[in-house]
Amino acid sequence: MLPSAYLTDRLLEIWRLRYKGLSKAEIGRILGITRQAVYEAEGIMLDKVERALMHTAEANMVEAQYVDASKGVLLGYSPAAGNQVIVTFSPRNGVQTWHYQQPNCVQCKWVARCRERLMAEAEEREIHLSQDDLKLPPSELAHRIFSTLIPGL
Repeated sequence: MLPSAYLTDRLLEIWRLRYKGLSKAEIGRILGITRQAVYEAEGIMLDKVERALMHTAEANMVEAQYVDASKGVLLGYSPAAGNQVIVTFSPRNGVQTWHYQQPNCVQCKWVARCRERLMAEAEEREIHLSQDDLKLPPSELAHRIFSTLIPGL
């Protein structure tokens, strides 16, 4: 959960500003750097995020099916568990692995932590959650959030 292990503080700030929809020129003005420096930093940032996502998938024996480093998401398949797995990167949560298909969230000791981190993912990614969404078990909440980021999920 150490996002700085993957990106420098400057790259994390560029990530946050980029996710808010700011242009390279706007980010450059805010940070006091050129648009070209933002462009180059984004290339470095996306490469590191993709490597972090792929490394996490490999470490968890998950076969990558879809990767979008610009959104910080990877969809994969776990042959051992027999289901799909989502790996995410965010400045707030670092790299996370989400087993969202048919888990028994009620019996899991991590329910509160998962819910908290999922809400942080939604907030950071500016995904609106309804009051009904907030009542969903973490597995369904994860599907609701990540289906906005991963085509066909």
